[in-house]
Amino acid sequence: MIAKIKHLLTYHYSTAVNLEPHVLYLHPRKSSLLTINSFTLDINPKPVQISKNLDPEGNIQNILFFKEPTDFLKIEMNAVVETTEFNPFDFVYFPFESKTLPLNYTHSYQKTLSPYLGQEGVSTLVEQTARQIASQVKWNTSSFLSELNEFIFKQFAYEIREEGAPNSAEYTLVNRRGSCRDYAVLFSAMCRALGLATRFVSGYYVGIAPVDVPNQTHHLHAWVEVYLPGGGWRGYDPTQHEVVAGNHIPLAASCLPEEITPVFGSYRGSASSELITEVSIDRV
Repeated sequence: MIAKIKHLLTYHYSTAVNLEPHVLYLHPRKSSLLTINSFTLDINPKPVQISKNLDPEGNIQNILFFKEPTDFLKIEMNAVVETTEFNPFDFVYFPFESKTLPLNYTHSYQKTLSPYLGQEGVSTLVEQTARQIASQVKWNTSSFLSELNEFIFKQFAYEIREEGAPNSAEYTLVNRRGSCRDYAVLFSAMCRALGLATRFVSGYYVGIAPVDVPNQTHHLHAWVEVYLPGGGWRGYDPTQHEVVAGNHIPLAASCLPEEITPVFGSYRGSASSELITEVSIDRV
């Protein structure tokens, strides 16, 4: 699939403000399954400097530095990317015992994956629910992930909440509702309760949504990647009830959702602000 992406963010301030450095995670994440054919970033007012870096988890970040006061900020990203469709189940668990839960990674993997195995947010209720689902599928790893995807998709009420941090896993579990990023945080916590390493992914979804779920094509989207021995990082999207297989375009992935906010920055001044976001994605 070839997709043309336009993502426009416009901030309006009631009076002129001084912009502090802004960190952007708006560059598609290149991989063996995603090629970036073109990418441009247009910023107005023009920053005095843009630093392009790789963060500690391999995501591309752009840091914008400003000098003059302004009463607006316009950020426009345009990109053309090509994704490769693939069979997400075409792998063999190795070591073979990884087919069953709880999962125990090798000693070297435990060191590498330790940031993605954190137990923050894994409450007693979250762990108990994860174990109940695992028991229903006889502790089979792949079956657990599929059943968890279906559990959240079918038993939770989806809501669009474009701003703000994700809710805690237990909050979402108790209230049975949430946004895509809330679902991702809950999915991750339930996986980590059984020893599965996970990371939060921010990006776009390009596909046909189920009838009773709002299509995320024109909004930023969030999903989860789980590290499966023998299979590597595999994506699960409980909002769309899909296993990632070519319809998702990642921008960034992290063990900490708050670290990969697409635009993060502040300003000095007493002005109020308004944000207008527009996202369009077209198959080429």
